[in-house]
Amino acid sequence: MIVKFSTLAGGVFIEDTGANERRPSDRCFRFDHSGNAEYALFADLVGSNPAPRWFGHVFKEKDFLFA
Repeated sequence: MIVKFSTLAGGVFIEDTGANERRPSDRCFRFDHSGNAEYALFADLVGSNPAPRWFGHVFKEKDFLFA
């Protein structure tokens, strides 16, 4: 999966879907110190939600291509 860095929410990697614009359903990933990924939806991070929900993910940092 290809992801691109964004300063959104203190720094996340947004999934590159090939679309010209971001969609509310785009996944934004962050990683813990062990390389485990978790994601939140783009709409939750740009909205007025003070505590967006983060979902665990089975991928590790090594499974991503960073652009």
